[in-house]
Amino acid sequence: MKNISVKRVSLHVIFWLVYILLNAVLTSIFAKQPLPENLPRAMTAEVYSLPAKMALVYFVFYFIIPLYLDRSKVRILVLLTLAAFILTAAVYRLILGWIYYPLFNPLVPFYILNPTGWLLTMFDLFITLAAATTIKMVRVHYESIEFEQELIQEKLRSELSFLRAQTNPHFLFNTLNNLYALSRKKSDKTPDAIMMLSKIMRFMLYECRAPLILLSDEIKVIRDYIELEKLRFSNRLSVELYEQTDNPEAMIAPLLLLPFVENSFKHGAGSTTGKAHIRIDIALSDNQLQFSVRNTMDAQANPSIEKGGIGLKNVQRQLELLYAGRYSLQAGQSGDQFTVNLALSLSDKSAVS
Repeated sequence: MKNISVKRVSLHVIFWLVYILLNAVLTSIFAKQPLPENLPRAMTAEVYSLPAKMALVYFVFYFIIPLYLDRSKVRILVLLTLAAFILTAAVYRLILGWIYYPLFNPLVPFYILNPTGWLLTMFDLFITLAAATTIKMVRVHYESIEFEQELIQEKLRSELSFLRAQTNPHFLFNTLNNLYALSRKKSDKTPDAIMMLSKIMRFMLYECRAPLILLSDEIKVIRDYIELEKLRFSNRLSVELYEQTDNPEAMIAPLLLLPFVENSFKHGAGSTTGKAHIRIDIALSDNQLQFSVRNTMDAQANPSIEKGGIGLKNVQRQLELLYAGRYSLQAGQSGDQFTVNLALSLSDKSAVS
């Protein structure tokens, strides 16, 4: 049986108090009695009949309804429901005939076996059960919707965690290839590259656990990554980074921009032997981010976001999860230039944390 909480008990108490009041008001109106004079007496009658009604309601809720889920016991359910109604009606009328009327209306005759009285009693019990069941079904319905939403959010959080966990090994794999190239050349820059990689990995491990980070921190790790790549490509690579923001406190999902920069090196300088150029523009105005990366590449190549590797597919899915309806991503090649443009609204916090 479910644990009984204070909130749950309170809601049940409120329901029965409201029920007593409303039923007493309706009884007075139907009896065409003055409400101020008859309401206390009608409420007293409701209080005396309440135990029988509560017994019927909770018997149906916690015994009959669970059995109803088993369709092979429909006959038993029907018999139990009829028996419960008849027994409750008998108790209801015994309470009125032996307790309530002798105490509060001793001069008014009350016949326990009166057929009309029994019909009215059964109708009263039916209305009570119907009202309670309706409220319970509405609550169960909304709880079901709430639970379904929680499952969806949990699924999205799990997927997002997987995507973020996938980013670090992918980045490390590509960067280690760069270090391998330096080490093959026995370059004096290898120790500096390792130190730079250590700095970036520390950021990924400790700063990127939060659902959102400062945009300035994301830009900082991009700068560090550029410096790391410059060690590998030396003078044949030129990189321009332009940054203009009007809000130093702007927040963004971690490592959302870096994969685009990484991709520009991989398909730009990394896929050619001649001079390479990369330009990165980051502009933030009124929490609207405009981010673009342009890199030179082989004119015969035809990369795209859709055909990209793990990194780009990963970040594209993160955009769908975190900024659905609040981003625009375009990529295209013109001659020896490949450009990625991302427009992103940072006005709201991400939906998935």
